[in-house]
Amino acid sequence: MSPVRCDISRPVGSLTRAARIGLVLQAVGLAACTGESFGPPPPFSDCSLPLRNFTDAGSERSSIPALTNPDVATRLIAPQVGYVNRGDLVIGLQFNDQPLAIPLKLLWYHEVLNLQADTDLADPDTPGERLTITYSPLTGSVRVFDPAATETPDFEVSNYVLDNNLVMDDGSGTLYPQLTRSATCGPNDGSRLKRVPYELLLYGAWLQIFQDTWIATRATGHDFLYTLYPYGNYRDPDNASLFYPTSTPIDLRRRPKERMVGVPSGTGGVAFAISDLREVAARDQEGQNFTVWAASARAGGEPVVAFWNSIAQSARIYHARVNGRPLTFEVVDGRRQDVETGSVWNFGGEAVAGPLDGEQLEAHAEAYHAFWFAWAAFQPDTEVWVAPIPLTGSADFVPTDEATLLPPDPDLIRRRPR
Repeated sequence: MSPVRCDISRPVGSLTRAARIGLVLQAVGLAACTGESFGPPPPFSDCSLPLRNFTDAGSERSSIPALTNPDVATRLIAPQVGYVNRGDLVIGLQFNDQPLAIPLKLLWYHEVLNLQADTDLADPDTPGERLTITYSPLTGSVRVFDPAATETPDFEVSNYVLDNNLVMDDGSGTLYPQLTRSATCGPNDGSRLKRVPYELLLYGAWLQIFQDTWIATRATGHDFLYTLYPYGNYRDPDNASLFYPTSTPIDLRRRPKERMVGVPSGTGGVAFAISDLREVAARDQEGQNFTVWAASARAGGEPVVAFWNSIAQSARIYHARVNGRPLTFEVVDGRRQDVETGSVWNFGGEAVAGPLDGEQLEAHAEAYHAFWFAWAAFQPDTEVWVAPIPLTGSADFVPTDEATLLPPDPDLIRRRPR
């Protein structure tokens, strides 16, 4: 069977085109694209990846407007932040010593968001923190970078994709695919971006952790309808349709667009299916309002653990070591405990009871979320975490508007510094 050349649809540059693409995808049910890329190769000679791996997605792709220092506000300013519901996914992080939530729906249309604080809070004479927050809608992948090493002011969305993944341009003509560890084409080929830990969770859960959070507003200067997902049924877990060719066939171990979170290691690593974590937690603690889980694994020989929380509808991944000592985890009576000492741990990776009380697990900076097809394309030798009990294949995402209105979940609450 010859490769399918999927050039009938492109990422969106306007709402009208977005709506049309969504209707086309639902109507024709495209087969997964595999094989050689189409279109002219990038005009570069210094590339650590073969040029054939890139797809020139055209000017519409590069017209996707990245955001730089968008307006932020507290959740009390309803006109600007009212477009975000408690059941929406947000990228949560600390920026310039303040909690900040970036709604995923904002990045459906922008994909790249550059932040630059004016000054360092501790030293007014020092430039403030910089971060680049990225979301690739076509691969469902989130990554946050410290761009200091590139010395570029801001990143933009290039007109290229790599296996459907967002490729950034630093302004010098250097290409940075979001899911590789360094630049892959152009004058700065090989430059590495430092990964920064982040959280991808429901806004209602983020509010339980940080009631004083700031949030990026919809006052971007663009007229996108941010409440409308612009890609139709593209993100349905069973939908194998892709916008552009891929260099390898879709890995059939999981559903193509199933949401995964994991830790890469070389061409391997370990990936956890969000639906598996949700189901094993719910079945283990049937009838409880708040369900948690802890899934221990190894990535590149190093112990890691995924902490699941049902209110957050997400998992955080940590290095499973304290003071050099490896830990494994279990859930006993609805509480996460390490097997080695019996200490109890909350969603934030803090020991809240037991011999290790007050210790903090280190968030894994390399961990990221992505659709399964993309995770497997960039990490072809990955292992998939296997649940300890047979699973039925639960839904990939369960709306939890009611759950987010429940009383505060003690698993989400972070203790104040002593």
